[in-house]
Amino acid sequence: MADGQTDTSPAPRDASPDGSPSTSVFARLKTRVRALRNTGLADRLARIDSEYVRENARRITKMDLDTVIERAEAIEARFQDGGGLRRFLDDGRLLLHLVRDAREGRYRGLPVWTLSAAGFALLYVLNPFDLVPDALPVVGLLDDAAVVSACLALVEQDLRDYRAWRRARQQEEETTDRDASGPDLISS
Repeated sequence: MADGQTDTSPAPRDASPDGSPSTSVFARLKTRVRALRNTGLADRLARIDSEYVRENARRITKMDLDTVIERAEAIEARFQDGGGLRRFLDDGRLLLHLVRDAREGRYRGLPVWTLSAAGFALLYVLNPFDLVPDALPVVGLLDDAAVVSACLALVEQDLRDYRAWRRARQQEEETTDRDASGPDLISS
């Protein structure tokens, strides 16, 4: 400005209150991705695939599966609360039912490795101190979602079979309940 005059025009839309240009959402996201690379988090996320799930599922014990059953409510809450996990809510519930029905002996048509993979994925979701700590905003749930996604891809056919078994069982129970109640007689 000439002659000591100050600029009274409004600040540009992309300026922050202190007058410096604010960064766009895209620029802030790029900065976060760079920070991830610098801390090795991107490398950790890149390691999560079906082989990672297979490898860790081998370590799941019966005690671990019992922990899944005992902590089912907390696991389901993680699916409901976690923005990145919410899209897996129905599948997460199905995995929880699968583990419970298999451990309690109701569903027997399941390979052990499928049960182990489901158990691993559910315990991973529950653990806040996994490859990428859940306390990190946005990225903290990416690894959880990646593990669940890899698990679902691995056990897809077994989940279809289990879902069909559950439907048949529910229909059986509904038929039994109707038959047990007997005919509906109306007396006048």
